[in-house]
Amino acid sequence: MKSKKANIGNIINEEKNGKSPKKNVNETTLHPRKISSKRLLINLLVKILVIVAVVLFALKFVIGITINYGNNMHPAINDGDLVISLKLQRPYLNAVVIYNKDGKKYIGRVIGLPGNEINITDKGELFINGVLATEDIYYPTFKENNSNMQYPFTVEEGKAFILNDYREKTEDSRSFGTIDLDDIDGPLILSLRRRGF
Repeated sequence: MKSKKANIGNIINEEKNGKSPKKNVNETTLHPRKISSKRLLINLLVKILVIVAVVLFALKFVIGITINYGNNMHPAINDGDLVISLKLQRPYLNAVVIYNKDGKKYIGRVIGLPGNEINITDKGELFINGVLATEDIYYPTFKENNSNMQYPFTVEEGKAFILNDYREKTEDSRSFGTIDLDDIDGPLILSLRRRGF
């Protein structure tokens, strides 16, 4: 009998002091509700889809990634280098860019923008707006013999004149003309050397 009275007295004292009496704790209140494996799988799939959507958006509108094949940009970029460009930035003079031509990706240097006059002499000299170009290029710039390009040439609105750094390779604006600015994936921000360490 004493123990029952003591228990009732303890409960009354705890209630007076603002403490709730001890109750039988159910096991479900100790552990949070278990999440089903189906729910976990759905959450995982949603996260994967969001990540894929973000990556695809970035590759479409923010950055361009390609591998350079060949030595058309030697020595700045070599065969096999991985290059990354920023699509959000407009091309500027002397910028190395990734651009698209006839379904292929190329890498080249912007020599002229809309309104710039380009002239290539028979001596292999490059003039931009009447001034001899002072570039860190080791090769002379000659015309492409089988091209319809006539010099001096003024770059049209919405276009860019692009040359390779290895000027003996004339797969650039000397052979196929100017490039639409919309076909340029932006200036290079990073080049990763993959071969010839």
